[in-house]
Amino acid sequence: GLDSKEIQVIEEKQGWTCSLIVASFVGAMGSSFLYGYNLSVVNAPTVYIKRFYNETWISRHGHPVDSGTLDLLWSVTVSIFAIGGLVGTLVVTPMVKLLGRKGTLLLNNLFAVIAALLMSLALLAETFEMLILGRFIMGFDGGIALSTLPMYLSEISPKHIRGSLGQITAIMICVGVFTGQVLGLPQLLGEESQWPCLFGAIIIPAIIQLAVLPFLPESPRYLLLEKQDASRAEKAFQTFLGKENVRQADRKS
Repeated sequence: GLDSKEIQVIEEKQGWTCSLIVASFVGAMGSSFLYGYNLSVVNAPTVYIKRFYNETWISRHGHPVDSGTLDLLWSVTVSIFAIGGLVGTLVVTPMVKLLGRKGTLLLNNLFAVIAALLMSLALLAETFEMLILGRFIMGFDGGIALSTLPMYLSEISPKHIRGSLGQITAIMICVGVFTGQVLGLPQLLGEESQWPCLFGAIIIPAIIQLAVLPFLPESPRYLLLEKQDASRAEKAFQTFLGKENVRQADRKS
C-alpha cells in the first residue's frame, strides 16, 4: 500500500488541474502581463513620441513646444498610468461584489481595448491627448486587474497550491516588462513609424482573455457567499479541483 508521504504527493498532483492552469495563465495574460508590459513599453519610443508631441504642437500653434512644456507633457504621459492604477484600486471592491471576480476581469478587458485603440490611433489622429488618456485608462485597468486576479486565483485553488498559483501574478508582471522592452527594440517595433503598434499590441492579450475566460467558472466562494448559489459553487469546485467529492476536498482546503 501507499504510505502517508506518497498519498500526500498524489493529492498535490491532483491539485494542478487543467482548468486551474488555464485560469491562472489566461487570467494573468490579460491582467498582470498587461500591467508589466505597460510599465516598460513607453521607454523605447520616448524620442519618437516627444517628436510627435512637438509636431502636433507646431500644427496647432504654429511654433515648436518649449522644452519645459514638452518635459511636463512627457512626465504626465508616464506618471498618469500610476494615477489610473490608484483610481482602479478604489473602485475594485464594489465591482467584484456586483460582477463577481470573473465578471470584473472580463469587463476590465473593455478598458484595455479602449486604451489600446486610443494610444495606437493617437499618431493617425494627430492628437497626443489620446495617448495620455489611453495611459490613464490602461492604469485604471491595471489597478483593477492586480486586485481582482489574486482574489480569483486564491478562491479557485486548493490550499496546498494556493501560494504557488499566486506567484503567477508576479511572474507575469516580469514577463510583461521583458516583452515591452524586447518589442521596443529598433529591429522589432521600436522604429519611428511603428511605435503605435507597441500600444496596439495590448489588444491581443485582452482578446485572448475575453475568448477563454467565459468558459471557466466564477469563483466558488463568490457564488456561495455573495450569491448563495450552492449548486453552481459545487460545480465550480468540481471543475477547478477535478474531484467529484467536492465537500470532502473543500474541507481539506
